[in-house]
Amino acid sequence: MSTKTPQDFDLDAWLDGADRPQRSVTVYQKAGLIAELDELASKIEHAEADEELEPSLSEVGESRRLRAKYAEAAKQFHDSALTLRIQGHYEYEKQEFKDANKDATEGELGRLILADAITSPRFTPAQVRKLEKVIGPAQFGLIFNAYHQASTAVPVVSADFLPKSSTAGDGDEL
Repeated sequence: MSTKTPQDFDLDAWLDGADRPQRSVTVYQKAGLIAELDELASKIEHAEADEELEPSLSEVGESRRLRAKYAEAAKQFHDSALTLRIQGHYEYEKQEFKDANKDATEGELGRLILADAITSPRFTPAQVRKLEKVIGPAQFGLIFNAYHQASTAVPVVSADFLPKSSTAGDGDEL
């Protein structure tokens, strides 16, 4: 690793490589499958309870059949995922949208701003409106929260989800 000195540092190159914070959020096309998964989970519990009380029922394999059905529905749910990348705006940029779209309703203006903020995949304001309608308020709220974080939160990287490494002196000495 080389150490840069103030004399070696190229500020223009650093600025050219800088970008704004972005957040990502995953939404699901097949969120309606959650109801089916809930029902199957309940049926699995009942089938397993029946099989515990009457072991000969386990030979029929009802709980196994239900678990396979659950796994398939869960796969369909997860396969319907769409991950969006969202970049925030400065307040003056939001004001520029307002000034350029004086006749837009608050909802229309919000969809214009959000369509501009979603960097991947790209959306039109009409597609943002349709997305809001079809995925519902809970999932759309995730998108709006990601936008808000990208616009206002200081970017921080956390590795808390990574497993802790073992080093000499932490109780794992040989």
